[in-house]
Amino acid sequence: MAYLYRFDVITIQKEVVAIIHAENDDAAFAHLDIELEKFYLKKPEVKEVILREKKGLGKRSGYILDEDEKGW
Repeated sequence: MAYLYRFDVITIQKEVVAIIHAENDDAAFAHLDIELEKFYLKKPEVKEVILREKKGLGKRSGYILDEDEKGW
């Protein structure tokens, strides 16, 4: 089974949300690093990564990302 992971990534400059599709937790964290390298011209210095949510990926899976509502 595959999963959607929602991470809060705290860098020196700001906090960003990352959504990752992966088969397991280890693969999700590894792919998060790859996506950060691809998205930014220079990979940001990451202070902290918080796994905020993990959902099984089925026919109907998704996230609502509201910057005013952190989900906790």
